Amino acid sequence: MSTSAMPLAQPRPRIDADTRFEAIDFVNRVNFPFDRWQPEELLGAFSDDVIVDHPLGRSAGKEELASFLKAYEPITHGVRRHNCNHVIDAGPGDDILVTYYILLIRIAPSTEAGKLKSAPMEIMEYGEHLPKLISYAMVTDRLTRTETGDWRVRHKRVENVAEDKAFHF
Repeated sequence: MSTSAMPLAQPRPRIDADTRFEAIDFVNRVNFPFDRWQPEELLGAFSDDVIVDHPLGRSAGKEELASFLKAYEPITHGVRRHNCNHVIDAGPGDDILVTYYILLIRIAPSTEAGKLKSAPMEIMEYGEHLPKLISYAMVTDRLTRTETGDWRVRHKRVENVAEDKAFHF
């Protein structure tokens, strides 16, 4: 996968509307197990042969990805992910590529993130100027279909990351 600018021309072959919708819906739904920190469900969104290229390292296969996620977990509590500007292209074989921007917003200190689950209908107020955009990145997910027709991430590339580490608490 190249980091060159996306061309304005429509990809060949064209991706049909149903596939485009399913792919965007899938990558957006992957945010929920991240936000709720459900690592088993999150790992289920990836193929067994997954490769993740991230500025914090590369993982190959679900076992390495599970280790990566365990180390990554502390900064995820109290953070919500928002994907935008999805671009869908044909990938190798029958796979497709979904490129999008991801914004990470800290909505609670990690030490108080449990309140988001135990009291979800309360308005949380914090003195740390929250909510706050803490990270921006460009992500390209290579999606593949399982034999049952479900999507899985085969390769995730996270690049152009900009962070406000002061809000990794």
